Amino acid sequence: MSFFAKIEQLCATLIERAFAKSFPSDVEPAQIARKLVATMEAQTRDDDGRLRAPGSYAVSVSPEDYDRLREHQADLERAWAKLLRDLAAKVGVEFDEGKPRVAMSARDTLPQGAIEIAAAGARRATNFRLLTVEGVPPGVVYAVEGTSRIGRSDESDIVLNDPSVSRTHATIEIAAGRATIRDLDSTNGTFLNGRRIRSEALSDGDELKLGNTRLRFEAR
Repeated sequence: MSFFAKIEQLCATLIERAFAKSFPSDVEPAQIARKLVATMEAQTRDDDGRLRAPGSYAVSVSPEDYDRLREHQADLERAWAKLLRDLAAKVGVEFDEGKPRVAMSARDTLPQGAIEIAAAGARRATNFRLLTVEGVPPGVVYAVEGTSRIGRSDESDIVLNDPSVSRTHATIEIAAGRATIRDLDSTNGTFLNGRRIRSEALSDGDELKLGNTRLRFEAR
């Protein structure tokens, strides 16, 4: 079984076990945990036959969400680090700094509900794509470069054959190795990991829903 398949198999069980407790926030600790795992997975590299991942992760949330989570910050940071450590041990990944560290902080520019994660020493992605998870036809892969327009219109760079998708629905912009999705005042909205958004940075493994079409964003 590949490293990525093992991560998918182990992730849900370990996260559910570690974050069964509910916290009073629009951002759930389990959401952050999944994004941390996706970041670790995206940044894991083969170093002469040894799988290695960055050891330091910075979690940024909005000031509102940070205020709600701050009471539990120390416990959450330990739990997130332990989750990464346990997953890595099960699939044979080593960390650059011995043990993973996670630090959470507030960023004024982030809207409530948004999460951004940066890994120290992370490589910059160069290939971006969208994979149709649910839609017509399924399993289609779309390359994303520069500014890609998504919609039902034939003039779109990524044409989705879905009547619930607006003619000009959203764009994905790639700049300096980062991807940002922006909703273009679509009728039914653009959803990122189950949450309706206007504009937000994308991470490898994020799920997008436009109309009745679900897509997975991949950055390698």
